[in-house]
Amino acid sequence: MPIQRLTQLSDIVFAVAMTLLALFFDPLPEPSGVSQNVTELLLSQLPDFRIYVITFVTLAFYWLTHVHQFKHYQKTDSVHIFLSLFSLLFVVLLAYASDLSTAYEEEFAVQVFYSLAAAGVGLFSSAAWIYGTYDRRLVATELPDQTIRKIRQESYTEPLISLLAIGGAWIAPWGWTATFAVGFPIAFLIQAQLARREKYTAEPATVLEKT
Repeated sequence: MPIQRLTQLSDIVFAVAMTLLALFFDPLPEPSGVSQNVTELLLSQLPDFRIYVITFVTLAFYWLTHVHQFKHYQKTDSVHIFLSLFSLLFVVLLAYASDLSTAYEEEFAVQVFYSLAAAGVGLFSSAAWIYGTYDRRLVATELPDQTIRKIRQESYTEPLISLLAIGGAWIAPWGWTATFAVGFPIAFLIQAQLARREKYTAEPATVLEKT
């Protein structure tokens, strides 16, 4: 199978999962024209909105990792396809876990299920990348080791945050939300700082090569 077919399928699954999240909000009642009722409605939707944001951001981080990986794949094979499909399975399962979390807010078992579903996306994605880059099996032979390591390390971020959230949930129900709320911004800042440092490191080397 051409790698483009798998790329298109993955993008479609991510897009559908992100779209489904908006369907899990409680149905809106008939408008009454009373502003107080509108305020109460908005406040009642906050727990659902919190889960929506966590899930959307999680999927967004996974999709970015997916983009970084697939721009380097030159081909695929049956093992890589199945690893990628298992990752997509957990993408869809994460949408279901989001719906479950809105129905059973701050239930420890549900939070654990959500975290495991979120971690599953990244674990199979990481496995696919490790398999595809081993001996440059599915990527260009000249792909630098530094790029392979960088993308592999990035793919560990989301599963690590998801699993740490289980510990946060064990400490307190709000600890699960706090882990996601703090973990992703920190991960983003660290990745941005590392990318900036690599850019500054690469620029002197480029100048030396030209001279």
